Amino acid sequence: MTKEEVISKVRKLFELSGSPNENEAALAAAKARELLARHNLSMADLSTDELKSAIAATEASVKVGKVLRNWEKGLLIHIARGFECEHIIRRRQGCSPLLTFIGTEADAEVASYTFQFLYRELNRLVDRTLPRLKRENRNWNTASLRYAYLDGAVKRIGERFRERTQAVRTAESNGCRELVLVKDEIIRNYMASAFSSIKTEYSRSRIVSAGAFEKGYKDADHISLRAAVSGNSEEYSQASLSDS
Repeated sequence: MTKEEVISKVRKLFELSGSPNENEAALAAAKARELLARHNLSMADLSTDELKSAIAATEASVKVGKVLRNWEKGLLIHIARGFECEHIIRRRQGCSPLLTFIGTEADAEVASYTFQFLYRELNRLVDRTLPRLKRENRNWNTASLRYAYLDGAVKRIGERFRERTQAVRTAESNGCRELVLVKDEIIRNYMASAFSSIKTEYSRSRIVSAGAFEKGYKDADHISLRAAVSGNSEEYSQASLSDS
């Protein structure tokens, strides 16, 4: 499978998220990682010199709004780690922050698709849950409840994504260790060349609604992290999000 085929398959998979059926809430992150692993393993027989000539670091960016929330930063970090990318946040006065993944072409592209997919899905889930949160947490305003819920959901999604991709990454490392080392070197050199001065940005600590955070964390366990992809057809499994 070429990188173009990988990216095309993942793009089609994520397009399925436009379904109006709320029960079809599958997240394709783990399957996207598996597709990339297949692509990477297919390159295992290449020599180090051939790998270096075939691979180049690139950037793939997304925008989410003028104010960047903690949960959005967390999602950026989890996905970058899951797809073996570096990440930066570009800030320009008067413009929305640009969230950028730096990695090989396939890794960075698929990471950006994954971020956009999960971003849309999480916003849909919190919109659905907010009326209940407001009834049960009357001492908190709507914005606080929203972001506490999303913080909790992203924390759990990050844990599950890490669990699900670890085995894939281990197999990839064992099957094509030279590729892993070459990718690391190429990305490291790109970062040193393109971003000579980077400031570390930390999320601000704040008091949040424990009830909303826990609800988001719990709901994230009801979201399927798998999607069935075989042959030329792409389908994703149905998963229901319970209000109980």
